[in-house]
Amino acid sequence: MERLTYILDTNVIADRMNKREPVSQRLFATVQAGHQVCLCQPVHYEVLRGLLKTNATRKLQFFQTTIMPLLEWLPLIDADWQQAAQFWADASRAGRQLADTDLLVAALATRITGIIVSADADFDALPVRRENWRLT
Repeated sequence: MERLTYILDTNVIADRMNKREPVSQRLFATVQAGHQVCLCQPVHYEVLRGLLKTNATRKLQFFQTTIMPLLEWLPLIDADWQQAAQFWADASRAGRQLADTDLLVAALATRITGIIVSADADFDALPVRRENWRLT
């Protein structure tokens, strides 16, 4: 079996924290199957800022003790920033406004040939592979 690499978007983390099915089941099954499931810096930042803003201490603890241990840390490198900037320029010329976090996640996915897991259709404007686990 081929080992796939998945990069989780913020909405997937939120779905897991809220015990939304089938996302929770799919995350567990993917980890159990031995695939690489990753958390990157931009998504980590978005999750943290949202939890800190609302003072969601229980969810923060759940994220840190239950979700994060399932995930592999995948840091950005300088080339990812360059790729994200190129994605932004291309999207902007095409009349699309994309979030910086999405551009960075897409750049990372491009570098490692990863699959972005997200319910956000904005990724469809970029040359990346995306799966929406809410639909499975």
